[in-house]
Parts: sequence; C-alpha cells; structure tokens
Amino acid sequence: MESIGIVRAKNGNKIFIEFTRESACGESCESCSAKCAESERELFEFSNTISANIGDVVKIKTKDKSVLSYKFLVYGLPLILFMSTITLSYIIMRNTSLGNIDLISLILGVFSLIISYFILKKIDSNFKRTNNSAIFLEKM
Repeated sequence: MESIGIVRAKNGNKIFIEFTRESACGESCESCSAKCAESERELFEFSNTISANIGDVVKIKTKDKSVLSYKFLVYGLPLILFMSTITLSYIIMRNTSLGNIDLISLILGVFSLIISYFILKKIDSNFKRTNNSAIFLEKM
C-alpha cells in the first residue's frame, strides 16, 4: 500500500505528515448519501529517518502482508475469542443447574473481549518494538 503526504510539522526527530484519507468505496459516489467518498485529512507522526523538512512531499509504503495480518488480529482475534468463549461456556454449563446460562455465557463473552483488548495491546507493543521495517518513508 502506498500513500502520498506532506510534512506539516517537525519536532526534534519526529515529523508530522498530513495524508488525505481515501474512501473505502470509490471516488465517484455523488448519488450516495453515506458521504464516504469525502476526503478527510489526517496527521500521523513518524521518526524523521529521511531528513524531511516542512513542506516536503513524502510517500509512505507499507507491506501488504503486515497490514493484512494486523487487520486480522484487530478484527479476527476478538471475534474468535468472543464466539469460542460463548460456545464453550454454553456447552459446559448446559448440564448444570445454574440459572440463566445464556446470560452467563454472554457476560463471559464480553469479559473475553476485555481480555482480547489486553492481548492486542501486548501484541501492539511487541509489533512497535520488533517490526519497524513494516513502514517505509521516501522523499519525492
């Protein structure tokens, strides 16, 4: 994946790059009422490894494999953990004399979402530390 942005600020060894977020569904959605094609500008912070100055145009490249695996973790892990927790707790408790096992299974499922948040937070900190080469900046 590639995006082009402009360096808007510089603070020590950090630069702030402004990117125009592209829409998810396309560029010509005039008849659509969702307004998803409206471009929005966002600022991102990067280490200044390319000696960029304010006003420089830069290109950011990311490895597709890294982006897809990260998206799977962010969306897939909580879903899988939630569904498996609800299913397993329901199977385990269906032969017990507990009250409303549907509600208990749901509460355990929500608790598993909280656990997945902390798992993702740990994975994210490891990703930042070990996978700095997943994002490349290049002056244009």
